[in-house]
Amino acid sequence: THPNLIAGEGDEVPPLDHRYLWVTRDVLKSKMTINNMVNFAIEKNINHLFVQVRGRGYSFYESEFIPKSQILNEGEFDPLAYLLDIAKGKGIKIHAWMNVYILWSSKSLPKHERHILHMRQEWLDTTEEWPVDVEKQLNMVTVNNYGSEGLFLSPNHPDVNGYLIKVFRELITNYDIDGLHLDYIRYQDADYGRNPYAIARFKNESGNDPGPWFLEMERSTIASPRLIGDMKRWNNFKRKAVTSLVKDTRALVNEIRPDCIISAAVKPNLYVARERYFQEWNVWLAAGYMDWVVPMNYSPKMREFARNIDVINDNFPKKYREKIIMGIALHNQKPSEAVEKIQFSRLEQFPRISVFSYNIMIKDSRYTSVFDKENH
Repeated sequence: THPNLIAGEGDEVPPLDHRYLWVTRDVLKSKMTINNMVNFAIEKNINHLFVQVRGRGYSFYESEFIPKSQILNEGEFDPLAYLLDIAKGKGIKIHAWMNVYILWSSKSLPKHERHILHMRQEWLDTTEEWPVDVEKQLNMVTVNNYGSEGLFLSPNHPDVNGYLIKVFRELITNYDIDGLHLDYIRYQDADYGRNPYAIARFKNESGNDPGPWFLEMERSTIASPRLIGDMKRWNNFKRKAVTSLVKDTRALVNEIRPDCIISAAVKPNLYVARERYFQEWNVWLAAGYMDWVVPMNYSPKMREFARNIDVINDNFPKKYREKIIMGIALHNQKPSEAVEKIQFSRLEQFPRISVFSYNIMIKDSRYTSVFDKENH
């Protein structure tokens, strides 16, 4: 057991009353799979479902401009409308989980000609100062998953955030969802963000060409204080692009559906999230742009899991604890290890737990017990 597995200063261990579950998009393929999932949630007293309705640039709901996913075979069937209908009055809140900047991660390109990847290749993010080589990037995905996650939209391209707000606007206008849950609301990695239009925008706004800075970074073994300052300005520009999408989402929700909860799945170590992925989720919470964040604290190693919680405790006053939902994975650890992490989160006064994912729970029945009372 972890040394901190003892409740602090006479704190009561909060009960596990807030249970959240991520549900991946394949569960939306038929009415039967949706019914089974809702029944499972009722049986396990799960109060909130993060249900994926936008993945790889396809929708699992009716949209005027986003093609519907090809895994849907029930003709006129609208999975999100059906889910909202059958979950009504059952004590379960439905959050529409949207993949935000990630667009495609399969080796073969989308079949649908109206897919945004075919329509707007100039929006794709890249690590170089010229348009992305789509095939090369997708080949890197299949060689090794850590080489590339796929193709992302460029957060600092002048038109991308406006398009995403249009996507969110249509969804929250047409569907009575309880929450909007944003995933991949970040850059793919530290050296992305060099979309040519994004660079042109930076030159225009700052009067500086970052091209020479990038070259200098690549060539120098030790960065000069001036170069550090220059790169800091470039990185702030990138970070601001993601935060401004979050801010605009808050304004949109306030205007159309003010009781809709905005949440995001985020990188679990706040420092890594901020510096490497330009995801400053502490700012989002503190400014009130986000109602909740869900750190994907997926490490099977208790030490790393606990360290991510320490970073949260170092950066947030206690009043934020109910806005932070601890995300725990099942795919990379045994049920007993997941249970230990749920217990540890509660001892650290994070009683709200989200588990990834429903599919793993139903594939292996040992995992369905992680929420059971006798384990806690």
